[in-house]
Amino acid sequence: MMKKHTIFETIENFFYKKIIKNIIFFSKLGRASILGKSDSGLNFDHMYRQKPKGVASFGKFIDSILLNLPSVKATRNRKDIIIKILENEIANNIIENKKTRIIDIASGPARYLTEVINNYNQDKIEVLCLDKDRRSLNFGKILSANKPMRYTKANIFKLKHLKRFSDKVSWKPNIVISSGLFEYLNDEEVRNILSDVYKNIEHGGLFIFATQKDNPSKKLMEKVCTTQNGKPWQLIYRDPKELRGWILEAGFKNPIVSIDRWNMYEFCTGRKYI
Repeated sequence: MMKKHTIFETIENFFYKKIIKNIIFFSKLGRASILGKSDSGLNFDHMYRQKPKGVASFGKFIDSILLNLPSVKATRNRKDIIIKILENEIANNIIENKKTRIIDIASGPARYLTEVINNYNQDKIEVLCLDKDRRSLNFGKILSANKPMRYTKANIFKLKHLKRFSDKVSWKPNIVISSGLFEYLNDEEVRNILSDVYKNIEHGGLFIFATQKDNPSKKLMEKVCTTQNGKPWQLIYRDPKELRGWILEAGFKNPIVSIDRWNMYEFCTGRKYI
């Protein structure tokens, strides 16, 4: 006789994979997430824009439902919070008569950076966006037309390439951003990136990253969505104390970790003091 929990799992899998999956496939967000673009910059940009799209009116309706899930609302809020942190840092740099030089790791199109730059004299800011997805980078180039932003295809696990680039052109960031990356990486990879960022950021520079503590849509994500490497969309959720310890371990000072009202995103900063 089949165990109760096995029967429940069978029914649950059927519900998600045969019913829910087929329904959300009609929407733009659902289709992209099912077809391996869950973690792509273009998919997150669609969440930011909040303009439902899909196959006919039904697909558009389903997309509107997905775009109003708590997890998607939290993702849009993530963008707004990062913008506020950036604007505060840029304003301080302007007071100190310093140019703001930003590197965004695993940037996607970096729509939030194009929005930030619009609010300032553009000779005060320079941005370098790094991502492995060429489609996201190309879309970013369209968004950032005539803005001081450069998009480069790069392996974020080889930041020594960044050091060679910085040494060659005498350009070093004073802000480094990583948004929506660490939840895909194991502990060693995260700690290595923290260490590499510390080595490559200017003295006095600020590292800003957002990652996930939990996700109210994780069952839906894990059951029907896939990432660009063809695997189920399963994230690694971390305790704030652990992240704070790693920030200090890398050499940064005064780590700040805050959590959004959905108890989903952790916003972390650390500064490299002289």
